[in-house]
Amino acid sequence: MEVSGLVSNLKMIIELLSFLYCLAELFGKKLIISIHSAVLIIVNLFIITGINDYRFPLYFRSLCYIAMFLYGLLYYKESVKLTLLNCFIAIIIASFLPLFLYWPLYFSFPSQEYVELYALTTVIGSLLLIVMCSRKIKLKDLSDFCIKRSKFILGITILIICGFGFEFYQIIDKHMLSGKSYFQIIYFVLIVSFVVYEWQKTRMDAEKKKAQLEMNKLYYDAYDQLILLVRERQHDMKNHINAILSLIYTTEKYEELIEKQKEYCGYVIEQNEKTKLVLSSGNPLIAGFLYSKIREAESRHIIFDYRIGLRKETAIPEYELVDIAGILLDNAIEALHGTDEENFERKIYFSIGETEESIDLLCANTSPRYEEDLTDHFFESGYSSKGQNRGIGLAKLKRLVQNRNGTITVYNEDRQNANYLTFEIKLPK
Repeated sequence: MEVSGLVSNLKMIIELLSFLYCLAELFGKKLIISIHSAVLIIVNLFIITGINDYRFPLYFRSLCYIAMFLYGLLYYKESVKLTLLNCFIAIIIASFLPLFLYWPLYFSFPSQEYVELYALTTVIGSLLLIVMCSRKIKLKDLSDFCIKRSKFILGITILIICGFGFEFYQIIDKHMLSGKSYFQIIYFVLIVSFVVYEWQKTRMDAEKKKAQLEMNKLYYDAYDQLILLVRERQHDMKNHINAILSLIYTTEKYEELIEKQKEYCGYVIEQNEKTKLVLSSGNPLIAGFLYSKIREAESRHIIFDYRIGLRKETAIPEYELVDIAGILLDNAIEALHGTDEENFERKIYFSIGETEESIDLLCANTSPRYEEDLTDHFFESGYSSKGQNRGIGLAKLKRLVQNRNGTITVYNEDRQNANYLTFEIKLPK
């Protein structure tokens, strides 16, 4: 019995090594025996020994599979979906390959006396076969193929759920609950919860990708127009320089020359202001979006100033930033549109930048001074100083910022001898 138990434990350790090697290959890593793998082997030895020698219930063997899954999750630190798939494939390979080697050996030399020896030989041969073949057959490619095929994952899930469904039918038929039944109920609930979670996550990811594609289509076209405009301005720069130089020969008085050159340079700078937008933003989507808003503001005779300090790859999805910035700018443009008071300059200042901790947005527009208790109502759905059925945008803005655990601050600020109503947003990365 002692020899049989030793052989059984040795066989299980080799099977676990096969599983660990397959799992490492599926994740595209090199197998390193760590504290995680040592704990996995000890836990499995404890469970199997308990089943074989101390009459633990047979369904305790399912705890071995849970231990394997937790090992993959903690050691490789990948998603639950990928870890579950790779563990499933590794268990299939490590479990079924020895069976394929065992039966030909047993039928060739049928003897009950050497069954344990045959089993040990086949698991050793299986491990060697896995190590040799994995260099030619890249298991990582198999994992990538399966993870991209959502139907494959769905098929595995349906298969498992059908198995549990059959067991539940037997429970109902026998009108009794055993320890095995309790385990199956727990597993079933966990699997169903995981399927529902993955389904919701996939749906949300699809919606996000759709929103990003719509933003790309809308604002990348504007960015292309901006690039074309900048190239035209650069092409005209030589003519502008020649015109400025020619003023020296066509102007008699020095003071008049200075004034004309200043005026002409101001015109050139104003015409090339949009070049700054391309140079200051490494992000084409944000640049295209701002260009479209600048054109809208200019069409309404609103002066638009800005500052951009974003990296090309943002920590927060671009479509979310565009959604938030769009509400801020639409609100500012609408607030200034139609104001015809004398001596009232219609200006907007917008900035977006990032620090190590957050992405910060600021939008300010010239405005009458608001009392602090009045600004508290800005984010109430339906509230607006412009009439009924308005104010939806700022309520949505508050929701978007809260979803990112961000903060919004509204305050009056003096800029260039004018009062600006300022919205400041901080979005943690």
